Amino acid sequence: MNQQRLVRLFSIIGQISPYSQLTVSDLAAEYEVHPRTIARDVQILQDAQLGVYCDEEDKIKIHKVGYRKIKQWMSGE
Repeated sequence: MNQQRLVRLFSIIGQISPYSQLTVSDLAAEYEVHPRTIARDVQILQDAQLGVYCDEEDKIKIHKVGYRKIKQWMSGE
């Protein structure tokens, strides 16, 4: 996995929440990549079982349990 992708994955994790309004298209524009790239990134996060998913409106969200786990992990609790 290259450094750009790793930075993007951590950034996506930091931006999403159970109430996120970010879409794949929004993130693709922000990172200047194709939407398929963001979709692959979301798939990587799903494969890592972090509770990340796209809802029916293509908004990237995370389940509350996964969100709490990540926040605890990032804060060192």
